[in-house]
Amino acid sequence: MTRSSLVLAFVLAIGCGTDVGVGGGDDAVCTRGQAQACTCSTGGEGTQVCDDTGAFGACGMCAPVDPDPTRANFQAEIVPILERSCGAGSSACHARNQYAANASMDCRGWLSFENAALGSKFYAGDMAGQPTGCPDLSLYERLMQIQPWECDTGSSYVRASDPARSYVMNKIDGAPLCGTTSVKMPPSDSAYTLSDVDKALIQQWISEGASNN
Repeated sequence: MTRSSLVLAFVLAIGCGTDVGVGGGDDAVCTRGQAQACTCSTGGEGTQVCDDTGAFGACGMCAPVDPDPTRANFQAEIVPILERSCGAGSSACHARNQYAANASMDCRGWLSFENAALGSKFYAGDMAGQPTGCPDLSLYERLMQIQPWECDTGSSYVRASDPARSYVMNKIDGAPLCGTTSVKMPPSDSAYTLSDVDKALIQQWISEGASNN
């Protein structure tokens, strides 16, 4: 990895651990980019994001109705958790503008939790819009196929049926990663939070085989 890549990663890690900018002055009720759960008009769960005025916007990113309440569902339950708890809508955390797939590193890069096909182009900086030489991958494909950029070969963000060897689960727990100490995500000083219920649901989904259901 180049020195510039390491510097970028360090800046991103710091950005996710602090407030991402407050809008709206004294009347602001939330931090710009902050996300929270909401109830969609269809009855399912969605996510609303804090805008530049310091207020939460309309309920969006609505998940489909869960067809099987007895099992954790990726699209209906896991995706909304990742979007609201991991900064998918914040330019300082895990939005697309921070994701630059690197063809020389097996298309690894800072992970985006946006539920969209990403990777074939750069989304920010001087190279915005230019091709990366990597394919577009859905969020599920990125979690299952791409190795964490700072780890050696053989690691994965999600290892089906094995939460203990899944990078995402270890990152949530603050467990050692890649032989080094890991900062728990979301950080304690972040605008984003992950409840024990949401954490348990992610672990359940992985334990049940991490299906793209």
